[in-house]
Amino acid sequence: MTEAKNEIMKHRKCGPWWKPALYYCCPEPGNKLPNNRTCGKSPAVYRIKGGRNVGLNELPWMALLLYRNRKSWQAPLVGACGGSLITNRYVLTAAHCVVKGPKLPQDLEIQRVRLGEHDTSVNPDCQYLYPGSGKRHCAPRHLEIDVEKVIPHQGYLDSEVFHYDIALLRLEIPVRYTPAIKPICVLQDSISLMNSKFKVAGWGKTESGLSSTVLLQATLKKLDAESCIKAYPYLEFNSSIQICVAVLDGIDTCHGDSGGPLMATKGQSYQEFEFVAGITSFGGPVCGVKKYPSVYTQAG
Repeated sequence: MTEAKNEIMKHRKCGPWWKPALYYCCPEPGNKLPNNRTCGKSPAVYRIKGGRNVGLNELPWMALLLYRNRKSWQAPLVGACGGSLITNRYVLTAAHCVVKGPKLPQDLEIQRVRLGEHDTSVNPDCQYLYPGSGKRHCAPRHLEIDVEKVIPHQGYLDSEVFHYDIALLRLEIPVRYTPAIKPICVLQDSISLMNSKFKVAGWGKTESGLSSTVLLQATLKKLDAESCIKAYPYLEFNSSIQICVAVLDGIDTCHGDSGGPLMATKGQSYQEFEFVAGITSFGGPVCGVKKYPSVYTQAG
């Protein structure tokens, strides 16, 4: 049994702690979307208000896609795209992250998905409980699970302009939900996103031009379709399947954030949950420039 599978089996242990017998919980069906009592819920963690940093496990559905270089099988896997866990067996991402084309180098091939990640430079991840605190909270070690099947949208395969830029990744083994690994909600009924504020997150490039080792987030807002039509006249922006989003204060998704979720919130108080409104598809040649809005594939 591989190290990843061993780690997953540890997460499946259940039953009363006082009983000597060891039980393993069977996972729920992976093809069924969880209800909003399970999905889109963040654990009670310290949140950094007004900042780009994300609290430890604040976005437990975030996934990091890991690729193998086919020219060098001994080389370590590299992270190049994001995704979001939507059931215990499926991760939602952008089709251009998993289909050979102009945005995915020919030598790279999707191999695994990493869940429960925060800072890619350490494992496990730890954070101080609050500023000035001498106590640290540490999350469980992240999980890496092989991808069993890649399912791109057929519309993307038939398109030359990034329409239907969305794909599913079926994991080799179902995961058990924990405070560090939970799904984001997928709405089955369409709702108006006008005047919505969105949140995006990822390990993509920052203003320095270097990829971030720590998960970062930003707040964006929806633009009218005309803004994206004007910015990308040859890419045939389609408001029925794509979302045009504004760059605020130079903070935007960037290279390496592709495939990550465009998140929105529904409900209030204890009934509040986050859902994936879109998938990061493409933006301008330079990240964070206001004349180049970002384009997301609608997820609902």
